Amino acid sequence: MKVTFDKAKSDKPKPWRVSWQDVNKRQHRKFFATREEAEAYEPESVVDAAKYGADFASLNQRDRQAAVLAITESHKHSFNLMEAVQFYIQHHNSTEDILASVAVEEMMESRKGYRKTTERRLRGTCEAFAAYEDLPMREYTRADIMEFCQLGELEASSRHGNHTRLGTFFNWAMRRGYVSANPCQKIKKKADLGVVPPRSITFFKYDEVERLMNTALETDPGMIPYLTLAIFCGIRPHELSGTEDKPPVTWDDILIDEDIAEVNVPSTSSKTREPRQIELNDNALEWLKLGGDLPPKNIRNRRDAIARKANVKWSEDIMRHTFASYHCRMFRSPERLKLEMGHSENSKILENHYRSGRCTLKDARKFWTLVPSGAQNILNPALSA
Repeated sequence: MKVTFDKAKSDKPKPWRVSWQDVNKRQHRKFFATREEAEAYEPESVVDAAKYGADFASLNQRDRQAAVLAITESHKHSFNLMEAVQFYIQHHNSTEDILASVAVEEMMESRKGYRKTTERRLRGTCEAFAAYEDLPMREYTRADIMEFCQLGELEASSRHGNHTRLGTFFNWAMRRGYVSANPCQKIKKKADLGVVPPRSITFFKYDEVERLMNTALETDPGMIPYLTLAIFCGIRPHELSGTEDKPPVTWDDILIDEDIAEVNVPSTSSKTREPRQIELNDNALEWLKLGGDLPPKNIRNRRDAIARKANVKWSEDIMRHTFASYHCRMFRSPERLKLEMGHSENSKILENHYRSGRCTLKDARKFWTLVPSGAQNILNPALSA
């Protein structure tokens, strides 16, 4: 590697040139503002050559010769060496090969603690896949997954959903040793299955939130904590109510002291089985100071009664959509929102659902400053002092 001062670029912001030749004898160059920056630069190809060259040199002569020969032969037939290794493992696995239909039943039997709707959709897709072509697990390829996902006239979102659920199935099969690789990973959703258009989500307008919270305060104040944590914190309804297999979020999961104010959704309650913490904004704190039932009983009937009296139309996940929409608009912090909603790092839900800009900044400001007016704590009046 050579560092020189390029006189032709002396009046340019980056006159220092680094020149080098890669392992394939191709020439490269890159420019820098100072000599120090140029001398400190290490081309990625040079670093890789040093690293992988050392790794290769650590092999004995027979293994090096075999690796070079295998790579040469694989290139002649348009596959790479890792694919050959995976093919060998898949067809020489000591684990007994089983049919997809048997594997589906075994997987579903092993899963515990998931939502009924999640399990119903997973079972439906996997059983349909096995019924379409019930092969030994190790025989499935990318082409089989593509063929199944493209059956009929499904919308792109349905094709994506089938692909995701089959990915779950084959990941489970990998852990059990039934397959060595997941064929779903060789499919690019957008390119192969179509682009899913942004979903039109429903969220409460500000005046609906105001009516809903005030109606609850007047007619059923015990529901205030449930509504607050769902609307102003985005906690899933079933995480607040609990299920047959999962305990609900309770007052013990709310931490308020001089340094911090947050609600913890423990792993035992979380849909994803991962704990998460949601910051309690000032207005959420004011509503929580009123006390109430957590978890409340007879949630659906009480919630529907409040919505009816407030003249608010209810829909699935509307409270969570409301939180995300106003959070996106007000705080413009997608990474924080993903964490607080329990989305994975690579989740596209935020981009697809909540960044539509349909709620105004004016309404977002009002949403995050909505507090109860002149109310007393129904369980502990001293907290309202």
